[in-house]
Amino acid sequence: MTNDLFTQADLDQMKQLGITEEEARRQMAILEKGPRLVALQRPCTPGDGIVVLDTQDQSRLLALWEETAAKGRFSVFLPASGAATRMFAFLQRIRSRADEITSSKKAEELDQADSDYHDYQDFIKSLGEFAFYEPLAEVMARAGISLQERLDSEDCTEILDFLMEAQGLNYSSLPKGLIPFHRYSDHYRTALEEHLGEAIPTVRDGKQRCRLHFTGAAENEKEVKDHGRGAAANYGASSGVEYELSFSLQSPATNTLALDLENRPFRRPDGSLLFRPGGHGALLQNLNRCQGDIVFIKNIDNVVTDGHRDQVVHLQRIQAGMLLELQEAIFSYLSVLQSRSVESRVLQEVLDFAVHRLSVSPPEGFSQCSEKEKGSRLSELLNRPLRVCGMIKNRGEPGGGPFWVQEPSGGLSLQIVEYAQIDQNSPEQMAILGASTHFSPVQIVCGLRDFQDRPFNLTKFYDPQAVFISRKTEDGRELKALELPGLWNGGMAYWNTVFVEIPEETFNPVKTINDLLRPGHRAGQAGS
Repeated sequence: MTNDLFTQADLDQMKQLGITEEEARRQMAILEKGPRLVALQRPCTPGDGIVVLDTQDQSRLLALWEETAAKGRFSVFLPASGAATRMFAFLQRIRSRADEITSSKKAEELDQADSDYHDYQDFIKSLGEFAFYEPLAEVMARAGISLQERLDSEDCTEILDFLMEAQGLNYSSLPKGLIPFHRYSDHYRTALEEHLGEAIPTVRDGKQRCRLHFTGAAENEKEVKDHGRGAAANYGASSGVEYELSFSLQSPATNTLALDLENRPFRRPDGSLLFRPGGHGALLQNLNRCQGDIVFIKNIDNVVTDGHRDQVVHLQRIQAGMLLELQEAIFSYLSVLQSRSVESRVLQEVLDFAVHRLSVSPPEGFSQCSEKEKGSRLSELLNRPLRVCGMIKNRGEPGGGPFWVQEPSGGLSLQIVEYAQIDQNSPEQMAILGASTHFSPVQIVCGLRDFQDRPFNLTKFYDPQAVFISRKTEDGRELKALELPGLWNGGMAYWNTVFVEIPEETFNPVKTINDLLRPGHRAGQAGS
């Protein structure tokens, strides 16, 4: 790369975003060389990297959750910047060829082979069951159009337009958290509202406070804040809970430089550089700034109705109890290790805990170290952020899986690994991937403070090489895009990690609009 790679206008553009030239060049080097792929050693399975709890364990852990909840140590962190575009993708594709679906001849042909058309038929057939049916009918009526008449005529072009586009509800451009998910007897709730309801039995403290943090996108900042605060006021008044909501945006400084296919900076028609959002890994900065204590992390679309919530909450409480039990032991050991002289028996006890409870590999050359050095290296191993991650049995959902990973240093660690991080040309690695039995639904409880109650600097515990590179198109040209290490992948690579098996019924994501027809979003909806 030459010194004249960037113009003064480029440097000014970077400065405005908060990106240094050094960082831009570092990103270019990664895009040219490619990411460092993960070396899978074996999949985590129950009893080998995944903890399976019995009833006795659960009772003990629930008691720990209850005691700590009252102290106000819990909060929720919800990535809520994602647009609902993907939820409506198959409807967008159908809409783009509306003439085909209104032709009985074409419909007959499509019915044999087109999955979009099958999904479309299911959607139209069940339209009255969705929570947004009434808002859709109302917005169409204001334009002098009858929703029912359009359904009866089987010409649904305007229905799709009023559902997805700015002339109506504009749902395909809204954040997913603002889409009505669930219908109740006299109202509907958005995904964001359901998280407010779920927080009450999960993180409410002894003073009846619930703390939640939402990340958002700049283009929808006002809508998310207004909706969140309005919903919190309503829920607080009806439940006697005081919500403490906070919001943050993904920093432009976490955007990444795109390259063309010849590894040159990709430039827009006006000559400016193209910087793209760095993916959910960019939210590590947001999580870091929150300086929380015990933090629950979930995806915004993974919610259920009131009638299905008990099991979800029960498992979240247990995960929190697991983290608290481990954290108590870690803090106790770290306090002991601060002493000038620690008996070899205690050092061995700490090492056994790290290996068997945290799945941490002994440091290289540990057995040859002096007792003082052993204490120092054990302190370094234990004094890290801690996470307990729920894992469910594979059922074909997209997402990362739990694996034992071979580290460059020679040790093993527990990691959530995405498909894109694996060498797909290696039969051995693909065989390990194929043997995986579980995947991550992103139900994580984190301990973000050290044994002296100081917030960890989370940026010290991520793997900057665990990036994702993908091909995208911009202005009709192909480009190479860089995503930062995923929040719960490389973003938490050097945390202490525990995986626990949880029932698959606790995972109810909404990736497409028809997922709202699944049981967790429909049955048991009798509520206030």
